Amino acid sequence: MIAAAAALLLVLCGFYLGSIGSYQDNYGNSLNTITGDDPTSTNLLKKILEKSDDHSNAIDDHADGANDTPSTPVPPQIAAEQSTYNIALSSSTKMKEMKWPNWLAVAREGLFHPLVFKCDSFVHNIRNIVLAPAADPTNFVTDGTTTTNGTAKTVLEEFIDIYKNRPDKVNMCGIRINHALALFVTVHQLQPELVVESGVNAGLSTYIIRAAAPDTKIYALDPEMEAICNQGKRWIDTSDKTTYFTVEKFVDLAYHDWRAKFAEGTMDPEKTLIFIDDHLNAIERLPALIKAGIRHVVVEDNYKAWKGATRPDKHGCPKQDFNAHNTPDKNARVQDGTWLFNNLVSYAEFPPLVPPIMAKDSPEPLKKAGGFMVAADDNLDIVGPVLRPDLDDDDIKIFKNFAKALDLDPYMVERNSYMQFINYNQMCYLNLLPMPAHLSAKL
Repeated sequence: MIAAAAALLLVLCGFYLGSIGSYQDNYGNSLNTITGDDPTSTNLLKKILEKSDDHSNAIDDHADGANDTPSTPVPPQIAAEQSTYNIALSSSTKMKEMKWPNWLAVAREGLFHPLVFKCDSFVHNIRNIVLAPAADPTNFVTDGTTTTNGTAKTVLEEFIDIYKNRPDKVNMCGIRINHALALFVTVHQLQPELVVESGVNAGLSTYIIRAAAPDTKIYALDPEMEAICNQGKRWIDTSDKTTYFTVEKFVDLAYHDWRAKFAEGTMDPEKTLIFIDDHLNAIERLPALIKAGIRHVVVEDNYKAWKGATRPDKHGCPKQDFNAHNTPDKNARVQDGTWLFNNLVSYAEFPPLVPPIMAKDSPEPLKKAGGFMVAADDNLDIVGPVLRPDLDDDDIKIFKNFAKALDLDPYMVERNSYMQFINYNQMCYLNLLPMPAHLSAKL
């Protein structure tokens, strides 16, 4: 059963990506394979999940790696616990990794690491996407790739024009440059027929979605009538293609009858994008989406370990649960993270536009909620940035022009500029593993 599931996932990855070995990141670096085991992942996974009846058969326990040299040392506290649980190492666990030039972080394709990815997606190619000529995609493509029509303006320049005219110039309690760009690129690339936005607030994300896909239907979900943080009146999309589920019409993302809408012909789950930005537990809502056959999800509130603006931020986002083995409630959270990782075709965290070192002259302190861009950040759990104005002459020109067009300080000494450029968490894209229709019908 496990071998069959693994084979299915490899087929899906191969279908979308071709050969994973041919993957290249933003800078043309090949995706490497670690030649040894990853005992940290294997043993933690086995130790925690063996205690759960639901996952008791989830791991193939054929230990033949006694003479293998592990690629990742086992932390002492985990090594001590191994003898207690009598867990054997598996030499079959090979882990791919991603690296970026002059960047300390290493992303690994497996659980229990600060920076995790799974398979390939358009997110890994964002630098090339935003610096390419802007396009008018006419078809929805599940792997997120499109061709360009040769227009002179780049996607980044197109975004600048849209962001410059945004309805809320500050958007203190909403998305700003990094996440707005990530959302714009996602919608621009996928061109979904429907975007479901869970969390509207001041309406800036609705504005970005509409700008990226003028003909796309939008379902805007929010229990509140007006924006929080004294942001004034919410921007309302006047297009007849946007439907608001707010106040008394509000229905949580997980409780919409998506399969009924599919049966009615009002939505296609394969061509639907879910954007979750509501500071609630994201993982708890994903089973309902998988059941409905929905594939494409972006989670905005994807914080580093121990960080977040709300309690659900700290307990229900992918980044944390993929690396939850040191948390007090690790048993449940590792089960959540393992279930999610095994039910994904791909997972990727969006890169910040520029590295934190660009804010070295900013007087702004690290915020308690975490993830805010400060020069002292060690970057070990952050994807390599889109631009490297700290190292590359061409990139500094691009970034200075970007900042100038938005009337911002590229060195972020001025507070508003800093608040616009900060990357306050690691927004991510998930391609969910589809459930066969005959199985979802039994749920």
